[in-house]
Formats: sequence, C-alpha cells, structure tokens
Amino acid sequence: MRPIPGFAASLMIGAATISSALADAPKINDIKPLGVKRGEPSDLTINGSGLAGAPVLVAPFPFTAEVAPNSDGGNFRIKVTVPPTVALGVYPIRVKSDNGISNPFLISVGQFPRVDEAEDNSTFEQAQVVPTPVIVEGSSAGSDVDHFKFAGKKGQKIVVDAQCSRIGSGVDPQIRLTTAGRKFVESADDTPGLVTDARLVAVLPEDGDYVIELSDSKYQGGGRPVYRLLIGEIPIASEIYPIGGRRNETIGLELRGGTLNETVTLASPLAAEPLSDIFRPRLTLPDGRDVEIPAPLSLSDLPEIREPADSAAAPVRGAAPVVFNGRIDPAADEDRFVLSVTPGQTLRIRVEASDEGSALDGTLQILGANNAVLATAEDTVSPALPVRGVRRPATITVPDPSLDFAVPAGVTEITLAIKDLIGRGGVGFPYRILVEPVVPAFQLILNESQITVPKGNTVSLGVTLQRQGYNGPVTVALPELPVGLTARPLTIPEGGAGGLFTLTAAKDANFGPVDLKVVGTGQGPAGPIVEYGQKNNVYALQGTLPVNSMTQNGLPSASGTPLPAALEAPETIEAVHGYNGTVPLKVARDAGADGALALALLTPPPGVTVAGTIAEKAPEGAATINTPIESPVGPTNIVLTAKGKLGPAEITLTAPVVRVSIVRPVAVELSAPMVDVKVGTTVEFKGKLVRKEPFKQPVKITLTGLPAGLKADPVDLPAEGTEFALKIIAEPTAAEAMAAVQVGLAFKVGDKDYPFPPTPLAVKVVK
Repeated sequence: MRPIPGFAASLMIGAATISSALADAPKINDIKPLGVKRGEPSDLTINGSGLAGAPVLVAPFPFTAEVAPNSDGGNFRIKVTVPPTVALGVYPIRVKSDNGISNPFLISVGQFPRVDEAEDNSTFEQAQVVPTPVIVEGSSAGSDVDHFKFAGKKGQKIVVDAQCSRIGSGVDPQIRLTTAGRKFVESADDTPGLVTDARLVAVLPEDGDYVIELSDSKYQGGGRPVYRLLIGEIPIASEIYPIGGRRNETIGLELRGGTLNETVTLASPLAAEPLSDIFRPRLTLPDGRDVEIPAPLSLSDLPEIREPADSAAAPVRGAAPVVFNGRIDPAADEDRFVLSVTPGQTLRIRVEASDEGSALDGTLQILGANNAVLATAEDTVSPALPVRGVRRPATITVPDPSLDFAVPAGVTEITLAIKDLIGRGGVGFPYRILVEPVVPAFQLILNESQITVPKGNTVSLGVTLQRQGYNGPVTVALPELPVGLTARPLTIPEGGAGGLFTLTAAKDANFGPVDLKVVGTGQGPAGPIVEYGQKNNVYALQGTLPVNSMTQNGLPSASGTPLPAALEAPETIEAVHGYNGTVPLKVARDAGADGALALALLTPPPGVTVAGTIAEKAPEGAATINTPIESPVGPTNIVLTAKGKLGPAEITLTAPVVRVSIVRPVAVELSAPMVDVKVGTTVEFKGKLVRKEPFKQPVKITLTGLPAGLKADPVDLPAEGTEFALKIIAEPTAAEAMAAVQVGLAFKVGDKDYPFPPTPLAVKVVK
C-alpha cells in the first residue's frame, strides 16, 4: 500500500491522548497562520476537534516539526519547518490521530516574510505600515475595508496579489493602489486566470509612500473571509507554457509576463502530486527567488503536441486521442490543428484554459473541406466532461468550449480552429485541446473525502456512478488493503447509480494514513472499463458558488479508536419477493455496553424495509428484511446499522454489507423448452413449480400466444401444489406453424396480484 507522500515525513506529536472509546475522527476547522515561509520555523495552530491522541501532521511535501506543549483536542499546535526546495503553492494537509484521519484543509507555502493585519486599518488615514516584500494575512468580513501603506521608489515594478479563493476563502477581493497623496496608480478585480481573485502589477510613478485598499467586491465577505496579500517586487509570471503535459515526461516550460522582463525557459519532469493529476513545478531564477505561477500544470496520459513556434508554419497534425497545446499570441490570433478522423466516429473535444490560469475566453470551430464550418463551441454550461475529474454544478458556466462531434460521412480530416471570443491575445492566453474518442464509460465518485475505520469495527462508504454511455453492471473493489483491513466489495447493477461498500478493521489494526484505491470495473464492447474512485473537494464558496475545488484520486484512510461494540453479519442471504428475509447478527460487546439496539438500513434499496432489535445484553439478534412486490428482483446490497445506548453515550454501529438475493416466490421448470403438436391430436405438456418458503398460494397456469387452431385450458394448482400438466389440443384444420408461446402464472401475494414474468415455450405444429 502506497502511503500518501508526506506521510513518511509526518511526525508523531505527543499531545494528550483520548481515553474515551467514543472519540470522533479529527476535524480541521481553521489553520493559523494561513501559510508558512520555506526554510524557517513557523508556529502553526490547527483548530478543530478530535485533534488529540498522538496527532500526526500529514502533508504532500517534506517537513520537520516540534510539538507545542499546550496542544489539545481543539487546537493542535506545532512548529513546522518546510525546506526551501518545496515548490510554492497552496497544498491540502490533514491530521491523523489515534481517532482517525481528518478532512483536507489548505495551507500556503511561500517565500517571503509574513505580517498579520492590525486593526483598525479601515480608513485611508489609518493604513497599516508594512515592509516589502511581504505577505499580509488578514480578514475582510462583510463590508470591512483594509488599508496598507508601503514605501516605494519610482520605476519599481510592484506586485499586489490578493489570494482569497486560491487559499479557501469566501472573499471576492478588489484591490486599489494609490500614492499617499491619493493619486490613482492601478486597480484589479477578478483578474483573468485567477477566478475571482485580484492581482495587479504596476510600475511606481514616483518616490514615496503608497496605499493599498482591499475589500470584498460586493462588501459581503462571507464564509471564511481571510486573505493573503502579497506586496512588493515579487517574481510573478502571468503565463506558464505549456499549461500541462504527459505524466512523467520531462518538458521545457516557458515563463512570460508579470514581473519578468524576458522569457525564462526551464525543464521539469512532470510527476503528479499525491492524490491528484496536477504537477507543481519549482521554477527558480538565477537570483535564487522562485517564480509565482498562475496555476499548477494539468497532467494527462495522452500524447501531447505543441503548436509550431513559427507562426507561418503549417498546422501540426494528430489523431485522437491527443492533446494539442498552444497559446493565442498576438491579439486576434487564430490557431489551427489538423486531425485525422474516421467517418461515423464521435469525438469528445474540450478546451482547458480558464481552470489552468489562462485569460482565454475561447471559441472553437470544427472546419471541413474548404474551411466549411461543421460545428462551433463557446462557453460550456454544466459540462458533461470533467476538468481534472471535476464535475461542476449545473449552474456553472465556464468560458472553455467543449462538444461531442460526430464525424460526417466521407470526412477523413478536420481542422480545429481556436481564438479568443473578443479578439484578445498575447501573454497569458495559453490553452490545451483534449480530443478523445467517445466510448462507453463511467466515472466513479467517492461520497467522502476520507474514511476512519475504528479498530474492531465496520464503516460504510457510498459511491456514485456517473455513466457516460455505459449502462452495464460495475464491480467496485479495493485492492492492496493494508494489514488489518478487509472490505466487502460492491456490485452496482445494470443501470444503477451507486451503492455502499464496507470496510472492517481488525481489533489490533494499526494502519494509516494510507491512500486506498477504489476501483470500478465494467465490461464494455471493446473490453474491460476500469476507473478509479475520485472525490471533488470544494475548498472555497462564494454564496453557493464553488470558486476553488480540487479533485482527489483515491481515499485517505486510517484506523481509529474502537467503539464499545461491534456487529457481524453474513455475506449473503436470500429473501423471497413479497415476503421477508432474515439477517442474523452477532454483537461483540465491551463490559458495560449492554444497551438494546434498534436496527435500521443505510440508504435502503427501493421499497425494502427492515424491522428488528437486539435485546439488552444479547450477543446476537436478527433483522427482518421486507421485500414487497414493488421492490426489484435480483441481487442488492444492504448495510444495517444498530443504534442504542452503549455505556455513557448513544452509539450507532455499522454491520458489514450483506448481499441480498431477492428471488421470486416461485419458479417454473418445464419438461422441455419445445413441444411438437401434430394436427388433430392432443399433447400433454408437463412442468413443475419450485416454491420458496413461505409461499403456499394456489396458482393458475395458462398458455398464451398459441397458433391458430390450437387451444389449452388453464390449470389450477392448489395451495402447495407443484406438479402440473397442460393439454394442448390441435384441431384437424390447424396449419403447420412455429410459435413462441408464453407459460403464465397467476397468483396473489397478500392481497395483490403478483407480476410474474411469463416463461417462454416454443410450440411447433406439424402434419
């Protein structure tokens, strides 16, 4: 089992332990400060709950740490040192303790000194004096307006960068730079490529003091209203090119714009960051400072092609699957790529730009012979396709075009033409065009960002299947589990949208944090379809609008504090449709965990209900599963819970998933699949009913669909009857024929007619 990188560098921090068996898994609510400076110790306080019990800081970068003696379950305090070799950026971190593993939370890794905002700085005259270069950490809740003053010299190229959504804040910042004499210099709001964040780069017009004004653009500053404000002569690139590449390849990267006076070319191998499909390069200038870049690079497993460096060169050619990389430069530029295609083929074509820090608002045309426009795409509303595995809510419109294109008959070559919608271009307009054949597929979405499995107990996890042309069954499994952890897999039936699987930890289990692989497998027309579970973690909201989300590949997991009791359940049972099934349960109780337990179902299948309790102090019990005739027939998975007061608190236990085979109350066995009937004769055809307990009702058996000239009277079987014989009479005038006849059963379950599907029987009429 591969640990999440950073785990090896995690330190066991000796905080107070929790003796209660009912401790919740760790949860992070906030981190102060919002970031750390590389190469120097930083005092970090992680605020939340369940943070005691030998906590471990988990990060996707190396670090060293020392514990603060006043840590507790609500505040985990450590002194962290991040080495200078770590790439700049915003990273998700977690805490693992004896109680399990926490949610992810963002922290910034920077390179400049930090100061805290000091109130009251809400007016121009009260502007807080700060040095440069500096990172100011503060908050701007509601209508709060913050002011900062710094000294500058004429000709300095100054960066003012309000990092909000990028660090998980709900602030939509606007910034304004003036001289101390209130002479306007520059302003920014919703800088292209930074979602809702704001950044300005200004050349100072004179020697003297300057004032920065920062506020929420709507003066609403909700959610977690914090910011990191970078001020000074900071190396920033407004473009990195290309904005992605093929995983594990080494490519040259070009940096332009921002505070760079010339193009800087660097080489970097593209190794994915833990649990992700992104790469965060470290780009160091000759003076030792690192360049701040718009966004991490996006990685794919497809062949990658760049547009020619010479704008006069012929368009490059490719065939799906492929990724084309380019940039719109100069303004009003249009780039073209030639794609070999097959008539009747359907291609999924999407542009990645805005999510990768590009200012491009692209428009894409599909051209045929003589530049005939075959299709056009502009903004994408609720894309059917993921960007880095992310599915946006239906209300989101993004400026990146995407479409599914069916290649017309006779067409073997198309041209992709891309430009900015309003004719912009230059530095800061890179893009990627991903072209893939449309094939039956699905995405496997994890319903949780992490999972804690208490020692000796079971937990459940839901998965959602987002189908893309594949409607068959999907098996969900967890390979390579660590020692002490077992799983009961899940089969999502044909057309199903998801389900639950369970994980059970042994009493002596001590694992984590580990990255569990959740693998979904289906059988497509061209072979197996294999997809890995993903989770889209939203880190920043403005109202209900997600403005920062990252896709997590895999499921971080750890063992946790045991509960005072545990449930055992069989792997499979059978339930008769319209009646009940029984799930026997065993309860292992600690001393004092004697309370009665009420049984229930997690996310029950349609129509299925449960009843039952486990008596006080009882070591076993049973759940009665009711499967009314409105519920579907076939295999289904259920997860039982048992809730009761076990010791000082009320606890909910989870049982391992049980596969319930819902079978019909009766089955038909025919003596043969076909019967020959000679004209003018009577043939007796026999069969048998196989009854499932407790079905004992009378059954009427009929034949329908007989050829003309044939008839068969119904047969009534008494309650509990099994053997039957149907007489098929062929009149002398009957013609030779072959027919698909149906053997029907009519009976009741309770007071309802049961919808029993007919059994086919081939009938051949001969002379």
